[in-house]
Amino acid sequence: MASPGNKLKVRVIRAEGLQRMNKFTSDNPYVTCGIKRADGKVVTKADTKPVMSGDKLNPIWDEMLELESWQPGETLEFTVYDRGLLGSKTEGKAELPAESFHPHGFQGMRPINGLPDAKLFVEVQAVGA
Repeated sequence: MASPGNKLKVRVIRAEGLQRMNKFTSDNPYVTCGIKRADGKVVTKADTKPVMSGDKLNPIWDEMLELESWQPGETLEFTVYDRGLLGSKTEGKAELPAESFHPHGFQGMRPINGLPDAKLFVEVQAVGA
């Protein structure tokens, strides 16, 4: 059994094909990455900063996030949000099963459920697993 201290390094690179969510204000997309436990509960989350300028329908974050307490077999869940004036709206979600990145890492795209033709580009590496 793995120790409770396994760490993941998750690089959220960019997305393609997001949709405009705010009719009166600017879109400011960001991503939350969480560990999805076997019971479906999402824990240990980390967020990118919202993209405030540039192409917000094809945003570039290029941010490294670290997640603690990951166990082999647990899925990563990425949620793409749009931060607006009155709060955040969910654009869509992408999942990355553990067998896709453990033990050799992952670099590539995942479809964003809820957005036709949208993709999220990420890199994931387990550290100390």
